[in-house]
Amino acid sequence: MGPPGPATRLLPPLVLALAGVARGTFTVVAWPRVAVVAFGGSVTVNCSRSACPEGDTNATLGLETTLPATPGPGGLRWQSFRLHNVSRWSPGPVTCSGRCGDTEANASAGVLVYQLPERVELEPVPAAAVGDSRNLTCHVRAVAPLRNLTVTLRRGAETLRTESFAEGAEGSASVAVSHVLTVTRGDHGQDVTCHAELSLRPHGPLFARAAVPVTLSVFALPEAPQLQAPAILEAGTVANASCRITGAFPAGDIRVTAALDQEPLNVTVAVAGDTVTASTALSPLIPGPRELSCTAAVATVARMARRQLHVYRFPAPALELSPAPAAAGSEVTVSCHAEATEPPEARLQLRDADGGVLAEGPQPRLQLRLLARRDDDGREFRCRASLAVGDSVVTKDADARLAVLYLPEIPASGCPGNRTWVQGAREALSCHATGNPAPTVVCGRDGVAVATGEPEPVTRARAGTYVCNATNALGTRSRRVTVRVEYEPTISESGCPARRVWVEGQRRELECRADGDPPPTTRCARDGGTQHGVTRDGGTQHGGTRDSGPRDGGTRDGGTRDGGTRDGGTRDGGSHHGGVARGRVVTRADGGRYVCRATNRHGVAVRSVLVTVEYRPSLGERGCPERRRWLEGTPAELGCAATGNPPPRVSCAKLGEPGNATEPGHDSRDPTRATANVTRAHAGTYQCRATNAHGSAVRNVSVAVEYGPAGVTVRVLPSANVTRGSGFTVDCGAEGVPAPTYTWVLPPAPNLRWAADNRSVTVTGATTANRGLYTCTASNRHGRRAGSVVVRVDESWLVLLAALGALGAVAALGLAVAGGYYLKSTACKKGEYNVRDAEGSSEAACLHRHRDPRAEVFGIQLSPP
Repeated sequence: MGPPGPATRLLPPLVLALAGVARGTFTVVAWPRVAVVAFGGSVTVNCSRSACPEGDTNATLGLETTLPATPGPGGLRWQSFRLHNVSRWSPGPVTCSGRCGDTEANASAGVLVYQLPERVELEPVPAAAVGDSRNLTCHVRAVAPLRNLTVTLRRGAETLRTESFAEGAEGSASVAVSHVLTVTRGDHGQDVTCHAELSLRPHGPLFARAAVPVTLSVFALPEAPQLQAPAILEAGTVANASCRITGAFPAGDIRVTAALDQEPLNVTVAVAGDTVTASTALSPLIPGPRELSCTAAVATVARMARRQLHVYRFPAPALELSPAPAAAGSEVTVSCHAEATEPPEARLQLRDADGGVLAEGPQPRLQLRLLARRDDDGREFRCRASLAVGDSVVTKDADARLAVLYLPEIPASGCPGNRTWVQGAREALSCHATGNPAPTVVCGRDGVAVATGEPEPVTRARAGTYVCNATNALGTRSRRVTVRVEYEPTISESGCPARRVWVEGQRRELECRADGDPPPTTRCARDGGTQHGVTRDGGTQHGGTRDSGPRDGGTRDGGTRDGGTRDGGTRDGGSHHGGVARGRVVTRADGGRYVCRATNRHGVAVRSVLVTVEYRPSLGERGCPERRRWLEGTPAELGCAATGNPPPRVSCAKLGEPGNATEPGHDSRDPTRATANVTRAHAGTYQCRATNAHGSAVRNVSVAVEYGPAGVTVRVLPSANVTRGSGFTVDCGAEGVPAPTYTWVLPPAPNLRWAADNRSVTVTGATTANRGLYTCTASNRHGRRAGSVVVRVDESWLVLLAALGALGAVAALGLAVAGGYYLKSTACKKGEYNVRDAEGSSEAACLHRHRDPRAEVFGIQLSPP
């Protein structure tokens, strides 16, 4: 609590005066009871006395203290004193002394001297491993008095330690508060804070100081890295190695390095949970033993893993055949040789295709001689070199194939004499012949050569008998080949247009004709539906299918007559067979996709036919609701969806405003030209028109605009300044659609009466309980708004009655009380009222007045809480 204001200092003398007159005694009061002052600062003490029975001219007031003091403002029965430069920690009490004739009275007030902390600081906390302990220490420098100090250590929002202090030596002192913290992973990144509070309550305020927070750094590296790398590696090649660290924390702070014989390697680090994986590429050039290492470090901890790597040099062996190629019956030499290796002592093997060992020995060379036969053509030989590296054996192979020269042959398996092809497939008149050199195969018919390499589309023209000749440098062999061509069904655009456009209400049929050999059977069905219609098998190359009537709700299909095209489709129109219309009446349900299948023993031809049914527009309630409710301030959009084919164009215009037609999704009213949001002017009736090539449809749409409460007004009738015992009404009003409802927040009292619609509150017989803030909130489903008014209840007449009753027998004293009433009824109204209604309490009274050239100041003595 701060020092008293001028109004407060006026109260004790009048109280003492009235009490002294009533009892005939002389008393002195000192205020405040305890004066709170910063070391080296100043503070004011007020001394007040009661009326002197022997006359106020014989009364005196003074202050006894060891501190420097000067008189301040005062009045007839009170005097203030200013204590300057309070530089003693325990100055002792100050005493207000008063004399009335021979009567003397005293009153003492204590002096509490304090000093705010010069600094509050936390000691730095070094990084700690999970499970370690650290001291958290907070220093509070130069503070007094210690008995009023409280120091709190916190980790985040959690209080770790709170410490208070007993009375110490006189003067300011510095203190330290410590707490031992065993860290966990959850402590990482947490802030440690220190708060110092110097509480001078109930005589003074509460002062608080805080230190700069210290952030905790916690880490964990429980295991050594797991190093994965090959044990052996060929010089000049590249291999990958990885280093994996598990249980690391915080994983993103782990530093990973790798080295080969202390030569740093480039690493790529990936983090997943508490696992860190570092990858690197190994590419040593010098053979010999090498050491690969991986180091993981965090904060002040590092762990290392090592692995031995054997680097070797091992050139691939070479395999040679001589002569190459060799004629059947000649001798062939097979040679295998290898260059020097590191480490040395590689061994060589000659193997055949089945893995059998033909010869074996140390490097540098092995040889084998054999007699070439026709069956040896294409025989594979392998030279394998083996090298022992550490605990492993490395092998490398070289392969060669023996070529034996001989005359061509055309086996039946490679060149069948009778072939059946299907039209539309891709076939090659291939004939595979054996021989070395590889023979050239040429096939022809009637002296004309045909291609035998790449497959070509099969046509009926390719049927017939061919002669195939296989030729190499040693001679020629021949073979006759007969080709028969059959073909699967096909459905073409000319026989079955893929798109048809019909108009609702006309008569139409769907027809499809298919080609195939043997003549195919054709069936048509709605896509995703059941088969319907009849099937006709043609006895000739062409077979036709026509659905003779509807079945299972399907569409009767018939022959197609082109009556024009639209969007790539065929428009069926006109009459058939001499002008007699056939088919059935088209409905919208006939639109859709149909699948026609033509089948023979060589396959199936499928064609999809899309039937589009066009019809005039319509506007229904679902796509274009007749009644709309819009919210003020939202985007203005009048959407109206119409059905029709082709899709209709929809425009809307507000009735009575010609020329405002818009496309769907755009409001047509004038206000939208100024704003894209709904306003109250958008309300009205709109006419939407949907139009396509087959007609138009019209629908009226009614738009209502809603908005949240606005213009909330709260007023007090007849006035916001109310006399005690009178009545008043607080009325609330607001605009809004839908109409808002009203709720109140007001001082609780038993004399309240609400109107039926809750828009007003009536108070009868007003008391102090009815004064305060009256808040009305208007709400609807689009929001709420509030308004407030302050009601004041005037009770000044009660003070006059009390004063007149107490001093009614004494005229002079009555005049004094009347003067006190006048002071309260005027000046007290200008001040503030205590929330405990101090102006109406028997414990409070208006005291003396202090005049200055600008205004009159009055005070109210409040009872303690």
